[in-house]
Amino acid sequence: MTTRKATIKTIAVIGGGVSGTLAAFHLVRQKTPARVILIDQHTGFGLGLAYATPSLRHLLNVPAGKISALPDQPDHFLTWLRSNYDPAATKATFAPRSIFGRYIQSLLASTRQVELELATVIDVRLHETSAVLALDNGCELRADVVVLATGNFDPAPLPGITKAASDLGLYHHNAWAAETYEGLDPDAPIALIGTGLTAVDVVLRLRELGHRGRIIAVSRHGVFPNRHTEYTPLPSASIPADTPATCVAYLHALRVAIRAGAEWRAAVDSLRETTNDLWLRLPLEERARFRRHLQRRWDVVRHRMAPPIADVIESELRNRMLEIREGYLGGVDASPMGACITVRVPHEENRFYADRVINCTGPSMNYRRVPSTLLQNLFRRGLVTTGPLGTGFHCSRDGAVIGVDGHASEIIFNIGPGRLGDLFESIAVPEIRQQAVELASTLDDRMRSQKLLPETKVTAAAARNPAGELVGV
Repeated sequence: MTTRKATIKTIAVIGGGVSGTLAAFHLVRQKTPARVILIDQHTGFGLGLAYATPSLRHLLNVPAGKISALPDQPDHFLTWLRSNYDPAATKATFAPRSIFGRYIQSLLASTRQVELELATVIDVRLHETSAVLALDNGCELRADVVVLATGNFDPAPLPGITKAASDLGLYHHNAWAAETYEGLDPDAPIALIGTGLTAVDVVLRLRELGHRGRIIAVSRHGVFPNRHTEYTPLPSASIPADTPATCVAYLHALRVAIRAGAEWRAAVDSLRETTNDLWLRLPLEERARFRRHLQRRWDVVRHRMAPPIADVIESELRNRMLEIREGYLGGVDASPMGACITVRVPHEENRFYADRVINCTGPSMNYRRVPSTLLQNLFRRGLVTTGPLGTGFHCSRDGAVIGVDGHASEIIFNIGPGRLGDLFESIAVPEIRQQAVELASTLDDRMRSQKLLPETKVTAAAARNPAGELVGV
């Protein structure tokens, strides 16, 4: 097969969720001299997992005044929200996630310069100074730069889930799948594994669909996230930049700020701009120590519930329609009474029964084990490696993935959750939008520094050869 030489550089963004859409949007916004192709297997470009929810009860956990997709226009989302959904919205409004998804889609619709390709990328191989992407529809796409924006994956497998429990529909691994909620007895007990924000979403969804029965949440730590409330922001970070780089020193500084009168939410949120820098200062053994001993405590205070959602969860707990069983999951098996859930606590095991068990433990970050053909091939080819703690992707500060040779790639970059291989914060919109802007700037500089042939408009459809392959793009 012969391929036609490209007349303009091409940037392929793999993943059409918020991370990929913002990367593509900001590349176009900065007038990067390159074709930008956004690739996803779903038609809902711009939504991703979190913002594709059908429920208006699923609210953002960041207020409207802090979640603009444009860092240089902090009220951009708020202005859009007032014009398109809620004229009375304020900076403190917690909008529905699905509405924010429509906002991201409106950004994509505002530019026709982003080309959309409906397909799944199953492999990437390097060819000289570019990459060739293999798609599941039999086509190939050549790109000068590849941006991995693969988003979140399903939870990691849980221990002790029997085949019978899965086969009989007693255990559901994906809290977002429609079939997870189908055929439920409205009065039957439901068990959730986990008490984080995913569990909160599931409680809301169950009640919205008419479920009236008891919900039992199994959790090692036994707590749901805290609620958002208003506070007076601190003038500076509660952990100064010169604090010794240890978990103990960071925790001490945070406690000192709170004892000095800072509201704890203000103390936590004051770190938003410096969290990743503080994290990267920690030696590897200190990062591992934090993950083991402090991560869940941090998640509870950092990832908080919008006040209307907190009201629902607190009411459910108060009325004992939502119950927490503290302990480790021992297993889920089928029984004549439905799913039999075993919970391990010190020196004993407890069992209870439910009609359905839903995994709410959150996305897996062990990228070597997630069921993705693309990631499996990237690791097999040595094009990517995991972060120092064995999760996500290992990347340079500008997002270039680091391969098995220890060098940062000149071709493949990452944005979004995958950067949790190195960073501490990389899943929320404020961090992702900044990554998108910075990555767009990096790639814009690169495109402008390279000599291009005269631009010729070549659409993806026109670039397909008779075998269905995308060539010269």
